[in-house]
Amino acid sequence: MSDLLSKELSKLARRIDHSRLSHEVIHEVKRRFIDSIACLFAGYGEDVSEISRKFAEVYHSDNGSTLIGSLVKVPSEIAGFANGTAIRSLDFNDTYLSLEPQHPSDVIAPLLALAEERSIAPTRLVSAIALAYEVGVILCDAASLKANGWDHVNYITVTTVVGGAHLLGLSEEQTEQALALAVVPHAAARQTRNGEISMWKGAAAANAARNAIVAIKLAESGMKGPYQPFSGSMGFNALLLKDKMDMERVAEQIRAVDQPQRILNTYIKNWAVEYMTQVAIEAALELRSQFRDLDDIARIKVETFQLAYDVLAKDEEKWSPKTRETADHSLPYIVMAALEDGRIDLDTFAPERISSPETLSRIQTLVTVTASEELTAEYPDGNPTVLTIEFKNGNVLRTKIKYPIGHVGKPMSDQQLNEKFITITTNILEENQQQSVLKLLWELDKVRTYPELMTSLVLAGKTNK
Repeated sequence: MSDLLSKELSKLARRIDHSRLSHEVIHEVKRRFIDSIACLFAGYGEDVSEISRKFAEVYHSDNGSTLIGSLVKVPSEIAGFANGTAIRSLDFNDTYLSLEPQHPSDVIAPLLALAEERSIAPTRLVSAIALAYEVGVILCDAASLKANGWDHVNYITVTTVVGGAHLLGLSEEQTEQALALAVVPHAAARQTRNGEISMWKGAAAANAARNAIVAIKLAESGMKGPYQPFSGSMGFNALLLKDKMDMERVAEQIRAVDQPQRILNTYIKNWAVEYMTQVAIEAALELRSQFRDLDDIARIKVETFQLAYDVLAKDEEKWSPKTRETADHSLPYIVMAALEDGRIDLDTFAPERISSPETLSRIQTLVTVTASEELTAEYPDGNPTVLTIEFKNGNVLRTKIKYPIGHVGKPMSDQQLNEKFITITTNILEENQQQSVLKLLWELDKVRTYPELMTSLVLAGKTNK
């Protein structure tokens, strides 16, 4: 029996043509590539990144893909995992919010690794990335995984397969098998992001993509996967989505795709925190400039939409975070830290900063977070948040922000993106290397060889490791 979604995704992977991509889409892919490399280097020294590279280095392969920052080569699924983990580690890469949230650039590391391993033209890598974004947005708009206890990275598995199948030029039959081999054996639970959050949050998407690359290679070798992976009575839609995905409607949307455009609907982050807190940071920094003494505050009220409340404030762990991964998903902590420090940066999530007794006391005594039906109605068009600060003398400051910097409604400019790259890579790249890497990445589709690209990304002292 046929599987409608598998068939339409397989046809889509075959019909996308880089020569017909719009200039706007090609430019946006380059922007996301630059953003991802910046995030990779910013997170290079994180424990989860170092552990992933240590794991990867065991699988040395002269004909593989590069562990970025060095010239060590390993199989593409392993390189994609290690590089993807570094990109994701600080929660700084891009986002799309809908019925299901996603970090669509989680596909970049695995697709780059596969392209390098097979020496596939960078132009085709660009179209593969654009295609993966396209499929990701369609899926996130169609049905929620998290509502049923499953993690959003299950969609990354699908998008990586489709992008990778396009990259390799797989037949429709091979792509169908790759999808079956990816989604049926591998299902990621939402527990990764529930309660206290561990370092695995930074590796979960990279692991999903690793599974996808292995599935592609298995299908390419002739392996057959389970029948009806999406539509079967014990398949993806039935178990992970509780049959909430309208398969006919999604298939129609996929058939309607001429060339990818939906990457233009996704967002770049301005701060290394869960995306729905971005507006709260802007609001806090705006109000912080209007008063002097935190001790004058009587109450801090945060009103937001239901999803933001559920993810960022409902769990008791969000009110007394113990880990970086919990703190960057804590609306109370992030608002309080922004008000106390007048900024949010990577130091905001240092262990000693997170555990500050003064900050935790203020969170418990001053901050309230509520979900508003009015604000919920404005999502997902925007990420509306209202911040109100009441003072002991009766004065009140209030602001509402709907779109954060980097959102489609308030785009991040190329100059702002360059500044983000420079700012977050300053401690790991020399100034001349920053500039040379930026220049090369803005011309990604014209890069002649992958060794040229990977050599430009080698860190000082890492040539042979």
